[in-house]
Amino acid sequence: MSRSKKGQAEHDREGRKVANEYLKKGYKVLADLPNQEQPDTVKGVRPDLSVKKKGHETLIEIETPESVESARDEKQKKAFKQWSEKSEHRHFKRIITEE
Repeated sequence: MSRSKKGQAEHDREGRKVANEYLKKGYKVLADLPNQEQPDTVKGVRPDLSVKKKGHETLIEIETPESVESARDEKQKKAFKQWSEKSEHRHFKRIITEE
């Protein structure tokens, strides 16, 4: 299921907010947002954000209430969880927006 325009706007707004928070903390940030350097795909799916600092990398996936538990969400969770389990320096974080 794809997001509504309102849901996509909220998703992108939250993505920019989280990306800026990590940038302020000195992380290298790749974001699946317009005019941004894109993160690499993992098992065919692209995370919303990839943040790196001091040898650690965290993939961040942002979901809106309308996209939680969708088939795409389940595929992403599985791929990113498996990716993160391959090294103690890899992490996966999921953020669910309020609206």
